[in-house]
Amino acid sequence: MPGHRRLRVLAAFVLAATVVGCSGGALNAPHPTNGATSAGSPSERRVELRIESGQLMSTGASPEERAWIDQATQAIGAYYGRFPVPRARLLVERIDGSGVRWARTFAHSGAFIRIGVGDHTTSSEFASDWILTHEFVHLALPQLADEHDWLQEGAATYVEPVARAQAGQLSPERVWAQFVRDMPRGLPGDGDRGLDFTPTWARTYWGGALFCLVADVKIRNRTGNRVGLQQALRAILDSGGTLEHRWPVREALRAGDSTTGVDVLTQMYEEWRAAAVQVDLSTLWRELGVEPRGRRVVLHDDAPLAYVRRAITAPLPDARPQVYAGH
Repeated sequence: MPGHRRLRVLAAFVLAATVVGCSGGALNAPHPTNGATSAGSPSERRVELRIESGQLMSTGASPEERAWIDQATQAIGAYYGRFPVPRARLLVERIDGSGVRWARTFAHSGAFIRIGVGDHTTSSEFASDWILTHEFVHLALPQLADEHDWLQEGAATYVEPVARAQAGQLSPERVWAQFVRDMPRGLPGDGDRGLDFTPTWARTYWGGALFCLVADVKIRNRTGNRVGLQQALRAILDSGGTLEHRWPVREALRAGDSTTGVDVLTQMYEEWRAAAVQVDLSTLWRELGVEPRGRRVVLHDDAPLAYVRRAITAPLPDARPQVYAGH
């Protein structure tokens, strides 16, 4: 695709963006306990597991739990090329009920994740879980100042479904349907400021995810689809930017830009940090070839930026097909 065409297409939604005027040492996935309780003694209800170089090394996990952990590490490996840290501890807290219910990631004393799992969780519930992959993404960015929680949570919210698609665990249609449904939550509302100054749930999780999506499309457009946000985040990780270290946010973003060769991340940060930036999502979906149809989407490969969309969510050649197609 000629470079001038890519720039005109990108301008259709990027230039339409206009200025409209997990703190406390842990990073969280949503915590919908629904009154879940933990019965029995702590030793009976908690199992601490060790992950080394992306491999579960401990006993004590059920076969279903081992398959679930392996699935999440495969997704992270697909996106980052490896597990983010050499060693991580995973404390599985077994609670009443079913499903993976909540999680929290800590940086003190090494990478440490607590996660609540229902006693009656089925294989299909483990297969459809997104929370553990979300938490593993947290390991692949450095600790940032509290006002930048949106970057930590936004990256995890954006990367999780993309990584699962690249690993063959989600269909691209499922990922884009989720983005069409949920990205509008990240748009600024009346009275909102930039991402550093609007720490609401929606702006932290989905405002940060929207930043990542727009950055991904911009990077791919400016580099002829040679690299994207994935390569920028890998560069941050390869520079030592894991949750075990604390960095200034601009240092992390510069590390990403240094690999892509374009200053998209640092430039966008200066634009989005203090000002409420609107994004024309309808135009973005149209240019990417994503047509909403109720709860689903139809993907069009003749759209101007369809090549970008495909590059973001295409399964890797060595992905193990295990697509979850539920809602």
